[in-house]
Amino acid sequence: MKINKLRILPLLFLNMILLSGCGRLLNASVGTPVKEPETENLGESISYEITDIDRRTESTDETEIHLDQLAEGRQEAGLYTYEAGRLTICKGGDYLISGKSDDCNLVIQSYDDEIVHLIFDGVELHAKEGPVLYGRQAGKIIVTLKENTENVIYDSPEYASDAEACIFSNCDLTINGGGRLNVYGYYHDAVRSKDRVRIIGTDVYIRAKNNGIRGNDGVIIEESNVEAECEGTGIRTNSDQGYVMVQGGTLKLTAGENAIYADSHVSIKDCRKDLYSVREEIRCSGAVDIDEDSTK
Repeated sequence: MKINKLRILPLLFLNMILLSGCGRLLNASVGTPVKEPETENLGESISYEITDIDRRTESTDETEIHLDQLAEGRQEAGLYTYEAGRLTICKGGDYLISGKSDDCNLVIQSYDDEIVHLIFDGVELHAKEGPVLYGRQAGKIIVTLKENTENVIYDSPEYASDAEACIFSNCDLTINGGGRLNVYGYYHDAVRSKDRVRIIGTDVYIRAKNNGIRGNDGVIIEESNVEAECEGTGIRTNSDQGYVMVQGGTLKLTAGENAIYADSHVSIKDCRKDLYSVREEIRCSGAVDIDEDSTK
């Protein structure tokens, strides 16, 4: 797989959108204790919180998992199991994951007060059925992209699941670290949480059949470079109090519907942005706060 070739697609994709409204783009192949949160204001009427845990990239006593060395029926001291193409992490802690798998679901099934910290070290992960990374239960899931690594996650165009995203989490989801994550949501959404999505100090590239990033209660992006191409909405929230907050970095969204959709609040500060959409660039029934530095 040569991921760099996919970087030439934005202009082609935009032309397809302008001609067809929401043309199909997905036809290419892709080979710890918790501290009190710190609160930062991004707008006059709303604030968001990022904890020290959300910023954490280092690990201690991590469990190493090599995807290309998994053996059927393996159980590792109550930490994880592997059976029938499903790698299930069943206890909170740090997990260093590396290697490649052409058909593996990574499932988080821990206690609902535990933090599961996944460190991706050059991961290439594909699943034929369901979400590739499925946060079924945990207190919080943190995905750290190890420094200077390229990590790729992609699902299949057809499967039956209520969890309609390549990365799907029922709890808070944070992505951070000095590497890069490429997510290809061929079935529906690319990254989705029933709670909040936080992207902190990292690089993320997304292509999606539907929405790029969806956090039902909120999406927070801080000092990151985020690019999304999708047939639906680039960044979306789905609650009355849902908000999208972007601080620093760069943001490039190409969408068949809205670039950003939020009911409560949209704030973009000190961020270099490029937003393209067939409908409104930003759709929000509440406050929209974009400073003068957030220009194309």
